[in-house]
Amino acid sequence: MASLLRPPRFARLVGLSVALASLNACGDAAKPAAAPVAPAPSGAAVTASPAPDAGPAAPSLPPGVPDSPAGHQLAWVMGALGQPPTEADVSARFADGFTAQVPPAQIVAILSKLGAQLMPAVIDRVEAQTPEKVVAVVRSARVPGGPKLRVSLAVEEAEPHKIKGLLFRPTVDAKPAASWDEVQTGLRAVAPSVSFLAADVAGGKCAPISAIEPKKALALGSAFKLYILEALAAQIAAGKHSWDDPIAIEDKNKSLPSGDMRNEPAGKTFTVRQFAEKMISVSDNTATDHLLAFVGRAAVEDAVKSSGHASPARNVPFLSTRDVFALKLLGTADELHGYVAADVPHRRKLLESFEQRDLSSVPLEEHGWSRPRMIDSIEWFASPEDLCKLMVALKARADAPATAPVGAILSINPGLPDEAGAYKYVAFKGGSEPGVMNLTWLLQRKSDEKWVFLTIGFNDTGAAIDETKAIAAASVAREFLGK
Repeated sequence: MASLLRPPRFARLVGLSVALASLNACGDAAKPAAAPVAPAPSGAAVTASPAPDAGPAAPSLPPGVPDSPAGHQLAWVMGALGQPPTEADVSARFADGFTAQVPPAQIVAILSKLGAQLMPAVIDRVEAQTPEKVVAVVRSARVPGGPKLRVSLAVEEAEPHKIKGLLFRPTVDAKPAASWDEVQTGLRAVAPSVSFLAADVAGGKCAPISAIEPKKALALGSAFKLYILEALAAQIAAGKHSWDDPIAIEDKNKSLPSGDMRNEPAGKTFTVRQFAEKMISVSDNTATDHLLAFVGRAAVEDAVKSSGHASPARNVPFLSTRDVFALKLLGTADELHGYVAADVPHRRKLLESFEQRDLSSVPLEEHGWSRPRMIDSIEWFASPEDLCKLMVALKARADAPATAPVGAILSINPGLPDEAGAYKYVAFKGGSEPGVMNLTWLLQRKSDEKWVFLTIGFNDTGAAIDETKAIAAASVAREFLGK
């Protein structure tokens, strides 16, 4: 069952892997280590390997997986996706430096979440291998054309060869486009409503390269969080706040997944920057709602307008994730239609009443839904041109000393891996709920160092978006833009 306000499936997988990715090589999540390419046999079936004791055991290896220290640990990881390990298992398998930064309990949780999305799985191919490193593509066998992940694993040189780096990245197999017409054809095949813009970015302006209905505003899902980041950066630039200001967790601002900050106790503090990083990189809804409360709803509404949005009134009142959950999960049909029909002052009063409703009363299985719910009226909206203007504004924030962290925050999660190495910088935010998907990038090409923009929006009021098909089409568009 799909869940509201999560990034698209592949972006979700990246979000889950951020903590693991941060321990690759020198600890830079944005620049994970990669092993040199050396093709190996493919089509390996996944089998679980026994839990370790003092050190890694020697499990039987799936066909094609190298008989090496890294290969044996890869076999264990694949087994752990199918049957989550204990914290003791993890402690025995992972290097101390790894578990010092990512606790065993968190590793168990990440493997469990990834396994739930992938299993049963097969090793599609091994792309690279050395004794201490292996890179393999893992494919879900649950449905034809299921999601794929590229798993990069590195082990210590000394026995017992504990895991010192582990990164899961999304990957898709799609035929490259030969023209923008082919790119557009692939995008149009995904959903009945498609908006798309590829543009050059220079001098604070967006110059279109290729587009589909660039002025059409569609529902955004979690891509709306870019407006909160812009409002926050504006206040920091004005000296009202700093990146190190503390914000305390409040129960009233806790939301539903995605994100784990909802599990933090009330009163615990994090810095403004930590909240912003969580909001953008893993689309944490609780982090988002705390920042919205911190900067103020009116300030975000002003940011939407000042960014150049063509129809800012569509986002007034600017909804929190909790607002949307409360409306769509706890509102009756009459209440929802009443909210949509109300004027802005009345809507604000209605939101105050919905904010008092207890989201914890919603059964876990109801946190998501499989079919679109009022995505054309209770959501956040922007056109490709609106989003390009917003990314240009955020680029200006990243170029200014006081708000330079904006650039780093936007680049933690690239959305899709840059397999061809076409880009020097990748900023990304995506979002989805049933019937909604948005993927938005600001990029700097390596070939000419030019800045470019890409956004793709899919809406379907009648059915959920085929995420695998959408991601494949989006990857083709981004690859073509990088040439």
